[in-house]
Amino acid sequence: MKKIVLTLALFVSLTLTAQTTFDINWEVGANGAAASATVAPGDTVRWTWTDALPHSVTSESGAQQAFDSGILTGLGTEFSFTFTQLGTNDYRCDVHSNMFGTITVEEVLSIQDKFVKSLKLYPNPAKDQLTIFSLMKIDSFELANVSGQRVMQGKDDGNFSMLNVSTLQPGMYFLTVTSGDLSHTTKVIIQ
Repeated sequence: MKKIVLTLALFVSLTLTAQTTFDINWEVGANGAAASATVAPGDTVRWTWTDALPHSVTSESGAQQAFDSGILTGLGTEFSFTFTQLGTNDYRCDVHSNMFGTITVEEVLSIQDKFVKSLKLYPNPAKDQLTIFSLMKIDSFELANVSGQRVMQGKDDGNFSMLNVSTLQPGMYFLTVTSGDLSHTTKVIIQ
């Protein structure tokens, strides 16, 4: 009996620690990649009002799960929802039509997979500015040319970084983004 209880406790402990809360800054203009995420069942998405305007977080008809914050106002206001069903959940703000996103729920993902799937770069190819967005906090980034020479680096403590790439030569580069113990490298094209 002790072995069953211990096994059950270990399973519950591992399940709880694998769940993640993703943060989305919810403000006028938040849409597309900056307001979308790929999560696993049991993960929570928390939208935080980063302006003082009224907003809602409302699932579209056809979303896998229905959720609605109602219209809320106030800088720092939060709305959280835990996704439990696999599928796609398009959502919007009922007040501002230019605020929308998609939460995609996939089979259980590793923490590394969650980091990689939540990492967005836009535009890519980039000409003047490259935005790095992640639902996990970005600790640092490094941009290297194809010879492996570091051409740019920086530290951060938020969910997005904006890089001025206008002075770089056109070509392919490799961007490494780090969040805690997690790291991912991807190709970036500079025009």
